[in-house]
Amino acid sequence: MRHSYLLLGFSLLLSLISTNVFGTHIRAGEIIAERVSVQTLTYRITVVGYTDTRSSVIFGPGVINFGDGREERLNTESDFEQTETLGNNIQKNVFIITHTYQGPGNYTIRFLEFNRNAGTLNMDQSVDTPFYLETMIRIDPFLGVNNSPVLTIPPVDNGAVNQTYIHNPGAYDPDGDSLAYVMDIPRQAFQRPVNNYRSPASAEFSFTRQDGSTPPFLELDPLTGDLIWDAPGLAGQYNVAFRIEEWRLVAGEWVRIGYVIRDMQIIIENTDNRRPELIMPDDICVEAGTNISEIIQGFDPDGDPIKIEVFGDPIEITSSPASYSPVSVFQPSPGIINFQWQTVCNHVRARQYQVRIRISDQPSSGPSLVDIKTWNITVVGPPPILDDIVQGEGRSASLEWDPYSCGASAENIQIWRRINSDPYEPDSCEVGIRPGYDLVGTTGMGTLNFVDSNNGMGLSPGNTYCYRLVASYPSPRGGLSIVSEERCITIDVDVPIITNVSIENTDTESGEILVRWTPPYDIDQEQFPGPYQYRLIRNQGFMGTQNSVSLITTSDTVFVDTGLNTENLVHNYQVVLISQGDEVDRSSTASSVRVEPTIINEAIELTWNFTVPWNNEISEFPHLIYRNRTDPGANDTETFTLIGEVDVTTSGFVFLDDGSHNGVTLDTEKEYCYYVVTNGAYNIALLEYPLANKSQVVCARPDDDRLPCPPVLTYEGPDCEEYLSDKTCNFNEFYHDLSWQPDFSGNCDTELNGYRLYFSSTGEEGTFALVRTLAVVENSTRISGLTDLKGCYYITAVDRSGNESDPSNIVCVDNCPNYELPNAFTPNGDNINDTFQAFDNPFPRCPRFVEAVEIKIYNRWGVLVHSYNSLSSTENNIYINWDGRDREGRDLPAGTYFYSGTVLFNVLDPAQREQKLKGTIQLMK
Repeated sequence: MRHSYLLLGFSLLLSLISTNVFGTHIRAGEIIAERVSVQTLTYRITVVGYTDTRSSVIFGPGVINFGDGREERLNTESDFEQTETLGNNIQKNVFIITHTYQGPGNYTIRFLEFNRNAGTLNMDQSVDTPFYLETMIRIDPFLGVNNSPVLTIPPVDNGAVNQTYIHNPGAYDPDGDSLAYVMDIPRQAFQRPVNNYRSPASAEFSFTRQDGSTPPFLELDPLTGDLIWDAPGLAGQYNVAFRIEEWRLVAGEWVRIGYVIRDMQIIIENTDNRRPELIMPDDICVEAGTNISEIIQGFDPDGDPIKIEVFGDPIEITSSPASYSPVSVFQPSPGIINFQWQTVCNHVRARQYQVRIRISDQPSSGPSLVDIKTWNITVVGPPPILDDIVQGEGRSASLEWDPYSCGASAENIQIWRRINSDPYEPDSCEVGIRPGYDLVGTTGMGTLNFVDSNNGMGLSPGNTYCYRLVASYPSPRGGLSIVSEERCITIDVDVPIITNVSIENTDTESGEILVRWTPPYDIDQEQFPGPYQYRLIRNQGFMGTQNSVSLITTSDTVFVDTGLNTENLVHNYQVVLISQGDEVDRSSTASSVRVEPTIINEAIELTWNFTVPWNNEISEFPHLIYRNRTDPGANDTETFTLIGEVDVTTSGFVFLDDGSHNGVTLDTEKEYCYYVVTNGAYNIALLEYPLANKSQVVCARPDDDRLPCPPVLTYEGPDCEEYLSDKTCNFNEFYHDLSWQPDFSGNCDTELNGYRLYFSSTGEEGTFALVRTLAVVENSTRISGLTDLKGCYYITAVDRSGNESDPSNIVCVDNCPNYELPNAFTPNGDNINDTFQAFDNPFPRCPRFVEAVEIKIYNRWGVLVHSYNSLSSTENNIYINWDGRDREGRDLPAGTYFYSGTVLFNVLDPAQREQKLKGTIQLMK
């Protein structure tokens, strides 16, 4: 039987007995976790509590639980403690304790102490309510070092009746992670809100906004963290709570890696004093290395002295921090501070720096009021300097650049390429690359050159390739540099270049493709004298050598390839240059154009693809769309008419035929046939442009009357009991395997485009949400990352018009609950079977899917000796862990005891939701 560590809930139970010893004093607080080093999993955990100085009680006798089953009493085990008087009957108390975790995981650090200070209006009996804080950290070697967000602005503020109140925690993340802010509710224990919590903006406490309009509100900006209450209507003391979450971009996805819950107090008073105001500078963006010097102004409408303070990342960072003057000094209104920040390379990051400016006044009487505003500063990397490009062997491009000015802080250099020049100048502080470029390589900061061989295939002769560089910065800060200037190179035409692969006839057997190419204009004729011959090679697909065929060896530069299946297949061609009977070199590969139709509601959408060495994205050469309404076998392109021109540089390779070209709606009873002519060019002057190439003819009918039939869905596993038979008691990694088959038996649309899978965690009557979109070729999927098995699914089919079928049959799977208790235990201190607790070995007897346990234990005379409710336990411990003592903590004698109770399970089936407990226990010594 498993023997757990001492639980926080048990320690707090003892504390509850003597609540009157602790009194009332706590206003607000938070917990911060800081990784001590990259070599250990040791954390420096700081508990910050703000107390009421009118109480004689000393902060610190609370219990801290580290989230791994271990806990300490803070005032006796802490490494460091400090107090600071902030005025207005507020004292800041800091306790620091170090703790080493045994391995990776998500750890929720919890602190609980008695009690809150009296008089909080928006909860019941704050004087008797425990104060609870919580912080979560994720330790994961794949994420790197993770520290909690740090909050720099104290969480106790004054406000005035009928005036907008604002607070900001002044949060920054030492690792550069992104922060998000979410409202929460003050708690008195783990997952237990304070009693009868009400929002301060409810009708009980707020009546109008400051401008007299309604309704009043309390809002938290999820990006800036500004907490705004517009406006308090009743003087008094209030508490609110919110989470500061940290998110990190991992493998292209945002992952929440921790949070801090701040429980804060707002003191509202009746006063004629008016809030001071700030005059903020504009948000700015600078290159790393820029010295920022700004004046921040403030004034008080009542003429009271003001104090302007600065919080946030730039002030807190250790490398070249910002400063301001005068610091924390009241000055006559209006007043200013001077802000200075010499930025350096390691300040570059993707996110803005949020500088919090706080102004407070010093009235002759009444409360001091504050205003807080955010000033955003973006620091970007300077542009790399690309020196030169020369053509290398194998028609490659060799690039060289200067050492990067922020090379010690950046992570790599990205090499971007496009065909033909786009000589744009980036906007102020625009980072990264604009659309139209392809990433062709990445190097470390110590590398100052790159050879672009086009993945070994060589660059296409006759094309001009233009390059730019971008520096990227490491996670979690991230960030990119301003792009470098453009450098271009035109590849010599020393081999034949293909100019046409045009489908002249569409057929499954007798299709025809016209292929043209040029002589090698720039070849060294002394080394490779003419006359030249050309061997034409055909392959299947957009590229590659599948089903390769050598078609002809000729001195001509044009060939019509016949007897092809051009209706269903794509072909690509390559020309081999032969001089004096020897192969000299080969051209780049060029494919035919393939157009595909998609049925949209009373319309047909065309998309087309190709792989060619010339540039088919030139705005002056639009692609042309031809249409003929005829039967599918009529492929005489002479009967087709031009219905559209597409600037593919802005619209892409797509065209929607909805009849708008001539104002005639498509007839859903008729079939329409199309082909596309692509137009492109090389960057050499010897050719006639555009290079026009036809696609195959494709036909489609825009009928949209029929919906798909619902598919048939099947749950494939796993079986709950079998799957868990060898899993540990706390195992919670589940998956669902599902399969389905389309149903074409009814009057259904058989032209499917995909499927949509929906899930409800609360059963057939619950709300189903879309969880996965699946391709039409798929007929099974696995839903992983589940914490339990219960839930229901249905699936729908989607046709090419985007129409969705009715739901399929619903399939449900339920958890397999279990809870078993032993009939004996031996609380003799030998660490073997010392407590009465639920089985956890063998694994088939583990507690499974248990939400709560309540139990009462009686002696043989029916006297209650122990009771336990996991919902009242701070840890929600479902194992019970009774140590054989009575309700006063005295050891009980050996003998037979009786128990009764209830277990609540997390299941769909109402009949299995609740299980009654009843039995005997043999206490043995």
